[in-house]
Amino acid sequence: MADNVILNIYDLVSDQQNQSSTDEPRQLSGFSRMFVGLLEPLGLGMYHTSVDVGGFRYQFGSTLGITRTSSPIGGGDSAESRRYVPGNGQYRESIILGQTFCNQKEVNSIIQHLRESHFGGDNYHLAHRNCNHFSETFATALILGNELVEGGDNTNVRLEKFPKWVNRLAKTTSSGMSRDSEMACDVIA
Repeated sequence: MADNVILNIYDLVSDQQNQSSTDEPRQLSGFSRMFVGLLEPLGLGMYHTSVDVGGFRYQFGSTLGITRTSSPIGGGDSAESRRYVPGNGQYRESIILGQTFCNQKEVNSIIQHLRESHFGGDNYHLAHRNCNHFSETFATALILGNELVEGGDNTNVRLEKFPKWVNRLAKTTSSGMSRDSEMACDVIA
């Protein structure tokens, strides 16, 4: 049976805009509105992403690496699923990227491979290896796994439905930086 692979997107806003205890949507502060106002016309923004599959939400962060929580049916936001979302993350939307026929054992195997190869907590880099890189890599492995070549050149393999704007800021800022080959992260490695 196929499971939907769902991308959850959170806007990263000013730290001062933490979620209220009533779970009401947060309003952007003046500074955040100005910053977002400058970035949006350029097609840039700051986002956190996670992937839902098989009733679990997977995400990547700088301290813990890849984490897993239960997820609401069909994506979205809940108290449990927000456990590892940065405190300044404001839920934006969920997008169905495709479907996978991987069972839980195969999903666990993919996660283990990603932990060992590129996505341990100590490998986090804001521009070269962040949550958005993880979400795209993981979703691609789930949906197109049979099309990927082990140890081959998979740099042109992309999910059509994965929004390019999600990681555009990191890719734009990293294009001017020197990349250490150990830290550089192609989507599929």
